[in-house]
Amino acid sequence: MSLAILTRADRRARAEAAIANDGPREPIFARTASPKPLETKSGLPAPAADSAPTVRQFLSQLGAQERKLARKEALNAVIDVAPGEVEKLARLVARLRGRYLAKLIDLGNNTETLPGELEIAEIRRVRERFEELELGLASVKEALAEGDLTLRGLRPE
Repeated sequence: MSLAILTRADRRARAEAAIANDGPREPIFARTASPKPLETKSGLPAPAADSAPTVRQFLSQLGAQERKLARKEALNAVIDVAPGEVEKLARLVARLRGRYLAKLIDLGNNTETLPGELEIAEIRRVRERFEELELGLASVKEALAEGDLTLRGLRPE
């Protein structure tokens, strides 16, 4: 006899003995391991399908988590900001805006020829620098208003 036949016979005998002792049961050899519960990236078990949050609830929780993380990272990355530093940034934005407007006016004063590619490229470069710093200043103001950044010597609201 081969080993495989003995093993099958052994399994059959166990199943028959279980039926005789406790009534019908699932055969030992037919048992399958219970499925492993799904896990999230954090390693916590995923909620069951009937208790799972809706997409709207998830997005709401994600938004709150993003705000907390953004605040924490901003406070860790930008330490000890003086009000004068923000004022310097505002002056820089104003200076770039003035340069951009001056370039446009100068271009308009030259009515004899159309602007060349080099002149247009220079105006575009100045405008992009101004717009980028203007967006940056707006981000700093928003972070200050939301409490993501603190200013030395000033108390938060």
